[in-house]
This record gives sequence, C-alpha cells and structure tokens, in this order.
Amino acid sequence: MKVLSPSQVAIKELVGEPVRATLTAAPGNGQSFGGIKVVAENGWFAARPSGTEDVYKIYAESLQSNEHLHQIQQEAQAAIAAVFRDA
Repeated sequence: MKVLSPSQVAIKELVGEPVRATLTAAPGNGQSFGGIKVVAENGWFAARPSGTEDVYKIYAESLQSNEHLHQIQQEAQAAIAAVFRDA
C-alpha cells in the first residue's frame, strides 16, 4: 500500500462530487506520506498502512455533515478494497 499510485485507486467521484486530486505525496514538500489521499470539494479521505498492524487505516473529513462523512468513509472502504481485490 505504501507504493499505491493514483491510477490504482479508480475513483472519479466522492459522494457525487468530482475528485479534485489523488495524492501520494505532500503538496508542500513533495514527500511521500506512505498512502493515498483523495480530495473532493467538500471532503477527503486518506488511506495508509498501520505502523503496528497488518491493516490499513482510513482517515476522512467532511465539510458538510456526519452523514456526508459516513458516505465518504463507505466509498473510501470500497475504493481501497477494490485495489486489494484487483492486486
């Protein structure tokens, strides 16, 4: 998962909004953050491997509501599961 590329995460919309960016490195300094971040207008999610377990963790934020956040989390889980399924 640390070597995911934006092309592997085939998500074009996040909760009905176009994906604005799919990142694997910090925009400010270009340093890899060991995962992937998908950004839309009103929310984002990031997925990266746990540092202590053989699992991945999803971080997410909504700029709208808790319901919107829950939808982002569901879509994030589906997108990352698809990467593992297709690998």
